[in-house]
Amino acid sequence: MSTKKQCKITVLLDAREFERFERYCDARGFKKSTLIVRLIREHLDEERFELQRELPLSQEAGANQ
Repeated sequence: MSTKKQCKITVLLDAREFERFERYCDARGFKKSTLIVRLIREHLDEERFELQRELPLSQEAGANQ
């Protein structure tokens, strides 16, 4: 079981695009939500976009100020 926090988003498609996407998922055996997550991740990876992580401040650094 994953302990990662998950957040929810809503995606709105016009009827034609939804039908197209639904048929694609059915034909390829994908769950829509799983494919959307994968497509977002792959797009961000291709763009080499990374979230800069915050570095925790050590107790020593705070004591020296």
